[in-house]
Amino acid sequence: MTRPIGRRASPAVCTADCIADSAGGITFDITDAARPGATLVLRRRAGHTDGTHGDGDDEVRLPLTGPATASGAGRARLRAVLPSTVELAEGHWDIFTGASGDQPVRPGIRDVRALIDRVPGTGPVAARVPYPTADGRLALRTWLRAPHAEAGTVRCEPAGMSVEGVLYGAGLGEHARAEARLRGGDRTHRVAVTGRGGVFAFTLPYGPLAEGPGGPDGGSRCWDLWLLPAPDAAGIRISRILDDIWDKRAIHVYPAHGVSPAHGTDGWLAAPGYTHDNDFCVRLDPAPAPAPVPAPTSTPTR
Repeated sequence: MTRPIGRRASPAVCTADCIADSAGGITFDITDAARPGATLVLRRRAGHTDGTHGDGDDEVRLPLTGPATASGAGRARLRAVLPSTVELAEGHWDIFTGASGDQPVRPGIRDVRALIDRVPGTGPVAARVPYPTADGRLALRTWLRAPHAEAGTVRCEPAGMSVEGVLYGAGLGEHARAEARLRGGDRTHRVAVTGRGGVFAFTLPYGPLAEGPGGPDGGSRCWDLWLLPAPDAAGIRISRILDDIWDKRAIHVYPAHGVSPAHGTDGWLAAPGYTHDNDFCVRLDPAPAPAPVPAPTSTPTR
């Protein structure tokens, strides 16, 4: 179980405890909420409106019923249930209540243990993680991928990395490839994929990613990773969404290695990681210049 975090006080007056289940459903128990008959409102923020990861309503209303239980102070708690069968488009959903559905909700206890190492069922892969926003409100991060390539074990070596994962919703052909795409550029690099059924694995060297010009600003560069299950298949973004972490950037931190001069270039530090959407990538940053060696000083003799 995790408790809320936040950097400043929230104007919200209701608090919601959340329980996630392994199927993708979430139960909200609300304290200090409106009377039974009111609703819990999930409203999607702008930013995921291109339709590439699910398209649909940007507002979902769930009836509040109760009392579910009694809180420690004797106040009634109302309950709303978001079933796994209700499809939510990918993005960030803010949560409200109140008579007009405009009262933000504070995060209470979030029991998301059932999401760890979750195995999805058939159909599109849907993932939902409740989380506290920076200003102390409750929100829901959702993903909707069909098909989906879930990153698993990542092994980092000085010359590159090896990745294992599972493919859902598509078959893996014998000529499957993993493709690194330079963000903000038109360069790509492909490597062979091995595996059987839905399990895949590949090794990506860092050297080819460090060759040529840098990123759009001439400095750091980022390569997004895709899985091509067959030569003529569309790319599938490699991500990690089947767990309880809504933003992995500061959680899954992998070691950085300098690119070997044997690959024809030097001066870069390469490390795999995740984007703010939990998509897998490799980032290359200019290596810091070595500190100058102080000149030796002579000791005067008598």
